Amino acid sequence: MNNITPTIELVLEKIGLESATIKSIKPPPKRTQYRAVMNWLIFYKPHANASNLEKVKGYLEAFYHLCEVEDWARATTIIDIPLNTPTNEKLRDILGTWGYYQQQKEIYDRLLGKLNDKWDCICLNGLGNCHFYTGSYQLAINYFEKSLEIANQNNFQKDAKILQNIGSTYHNLGNYNQAEYYLQQSLEKVQQTGDRFTEAGLLVNFGHLYDSQGEYNPALDNFKQALRISQETNNYIAKISALGGLGIYYYSQQKYEEAMNYYEQQRKIAEEIGDSQSFKTALGNIGIIYRFLKTYPEAITYLEKSLELAIEMGDLNGEETALTNLGVIEVELGNLTQAREYFDKALNIAREIGDRRGEAHILFGLSQYYYRCGQFQQGFTSSQKSLKIMAECGVTINALPLPRWYKSFLKFSQRGKFQLTIFLLFVLIGFPFAITISFITTLWWGLYGQVKKLSSRVGKNYY
Repeated sequence: MNNITPTIELVLEKIGLESATIKSIKPPPKRTQYRAVMNWLIFYKPHANASNLEKVKGYLEAFYHLCEVEDWARATTIIDIPLNTPTNEKLRDILGTWGYYQQQKEIYDRLLGKLNDKWDCICLNGLGNCHFYTGSYQLAINYFEKSLEIANQNNFQKDAKILQNIGSTYHNLGNYNQAEYYLQQSLEKVQQTGDRFTEAGLLVNFGHLYDSQGEYNPALDNFKQALRISQETNNYIAKISALGGLGIYYYSQQKYEEAMNYYEQQRKIAEEIGDSQSFKTALGNIGIIYRFLKTYPEAITYLEKSLELAIEMGDLNGEETALTNLGVIEVELGNLTQAREYFDKALNIAREIGDRRGEAHILFGLSQYYYRCGQFQQGFTSSQKSLKIMAECGVTINALPLPRWYKSFLKFSQRGKFQLTIFLLFVLIGFPFAITISFITTLWWGLYGQVKKLSSRVGKNYY
């Protein structure tokens, strides 16, 4: 993607600026700003191995100078220019695809309140996305709701996308009922308008929502449908996410070869189009597959690269997830000091951003750490906290991060006292004390109704 920017002639024509007209601009400080705009657009040349951000630096600098003279019309024209990339996204949008959330945030902060309701709606939604991808979920919802209010007041045809964004954020917060409520509203709107491009992304969201609740068949149906529509509409972002979703499905079925195939497809396309968020996620997912295959060096390599990218992008959720999985690996390898460091860092992030499902997974990992250390009471307490949060989030037994045979035993034990007695005898006789505690804790949590089985519902990849 070396020639991703349009010709300078086209850009100057769009913003209606010529060197000859600049000479007559007064006062001199204002003229200096316009000269800087022309210089950045005409003379800035990125080097051969420039990053994507360096390739568009001339446009961003021109934007900032136009903001200095409050020439908002030309400033918005600059950031609305589509780039020559596979996704043909506008400059302001592709910054997010590339993972440059801080630069994207600066653009929206500059423009908010400077133009009209349409641009305020765009800026608020854009700021919501920036905070969503960096893990500030409640702040993201605040921006999305303000954007939705303006869209509804003006009948802007953007409310479906905003509703989708709100639904995705509630999903990441573990509030599945609210997530479904907003996603369903969004789906109804796009189906009414025939917007199949957006529908593909929504189906991916529903696939993840089902997956989070252990409803794997509906999740698979939504991921397959999303992949088909994304291919028909050339929606690269939805295609990448659908491939990742299919990887998640096969991973949940313990079909690791099939899962790896989809994750590799996701990684390859994400790298080709510069989708940093999806590329990071694919690396993490591949790392987890290697972990389950007990190929630890490869698992650590992929997860460390995912962690590095998350930190570069300011993606707290991605950082938390990578740290959690690295902690699990270190427990399995017996490197308990390193494992505890990873878990502690991940837990701090999860609580900071309000990721309750992530917090539950970390606490579950910590319980295994405590058991390996012989600290059974701490392990018991950590397990209880983990399972309590899972229940409050509406997570079913199917969606627990446990082996399939384990889940089958738990379901069997819930049929009655006789089945419960058999299960307890089996666990007590057949397993070590530390594992017994974990099993019994999980069992009692499920047996007495703290798991709320949710019915099936019509419908940046989690790992």
